[in-house]
Amino acid sequence: MITLAACEALDAADATAALREHFEPAPEGTIFLDGNSIGAMPKAVPERMARALHGEWSALRRQAWHHADWLDAPQRIGAAMAPLLGAPPQDVIAVDNTTLNLHKLLAYGLQLARADAGRRFIVYEPEGFPTDAHVVQGIVHHGQGRWAERAIDAPAELAGALRDDVAMVVLAHVDYRSSYRWDLAASTAAAHAVGARVLWDLSHSAGVVPVGLADSRADFAVVCGYKYLSSGPGAPALAYIRHDLQDRDWPALPGWLGHADRMNFRGAYAPAPGPLSLVTGTMPVLQNAAMDCAAHIWGQVDLALLFAKHESLSTTLAQLMHEQCGGLGVRQISPADYGQRGGHIAFSCPGGGATCEALLAAGVVSSFRQPDVIRFGLAPATVTHADLWHAVARLKHILEQQSWREARFQQVSV
Repeated sequence: MITLAACEALDAADATAALREHFEPAPEGTIFLDGNSIGAMPKAVPERMARALHGEWSALRRQAWHHADWLDAPQRIGAAMAPLLGAPPQDVIAVDNTTLNLHKLLAYGLQLARADAGRRFIVYEPEGFPTDAHVVQGIVHHGQGRWAERAIDAPAELAGALRDDVAMVVLAHVDYRSSYRWDLAASTAAAHAVGARVLWDLSHSAGVVPVGLADSRADFAVVCGYKYLSSGPGAPALAYIRHDLQDRDWPALPGWLGHADRMNFRGAYAPAPGPLSLVTGTMPVLQNAAMDCAAHIWGQVDLALLFAKHESLSTTLAQLMHEQCGGLGVRQISPADYGQRGGHIAFSCPGGGATCEALLAAGVVSSFRQPDVIRFGLAPATVTHADLWHAVARLKHILEQQSWREARFQQVSV
């Protein structure tokens, strides 16, 4: 049995413990296990935002585009966060949001495939994260018959779907419900073997488990900025294009700040080099200021230690849940093998959403997905092993007392 003392001993030996000092602490009594939804706020954000508001916007106005370096923030942030993706700094940019980047990169990849008239299929998971599926469906809907969908329901079906008529594959590296983690390198290699390219959504893996875009020769990727990357609600997303695929065509959505000569206001479009062409119009300056604070933190992290901490948290939570709540009807639906899990770990739980609401009232912030799945997002920079012990103890009490049946918990908010 894992005891509280054992968890505290793991925390005492935690080589990443100093990282927590860079983030705002949780309110007294609250345990945030929702890194898969929104990450902790860096402590530097309020001062940085005040400087952006008063020292830059108010004091400088239009001069701030250059004097405050607003224009270069997308490249600067992308470069700082690139190591989290196992990518070269020049191949990552912070821009727009996940959905827009999925659309831009999928459309760009399809543009590159147009030379081969036989390639017309997009392989994707219709039951994967909705925005990933909707982007594919939108491309097909507006494609006037040029593009067609090929659906897969499980990783085992990928091999059968990969034929020489496939142009692009769109996959979430980690399933947002079960936390199943694809073998990114092997899946990319399988697609390449039939001449297809892959667009990865790394929103539930980047910042918590190794990704390795460069080593796997991944083609394209996107990452949500406000989950494990702790860049704030509404933060820009990251976009990645492998270096040899850059500058092969226009971006799917040209804009004036993605122009090669952006400040001379040319009427005729010419794409900026590399991922800079993915910038469309004016970037979200204030969001970038907050994201800069997170980028500064991640740029100094020993990633091997960070990933090892996450593995320790994930395996500890799995064992704690089995020991304390297994007899109360809780069942792990995430893979038993840690190497096949992403940032969160998910459990089927009596009461489902009502139990998640009861946990919120008990100070444990998790998230719920139908029909009865409670997800615990483990951000290794801020979560401790002791947090997990206390969270599971509170869940055990709720299940033993069946307090989740109370009327106040039946309106599910998460």
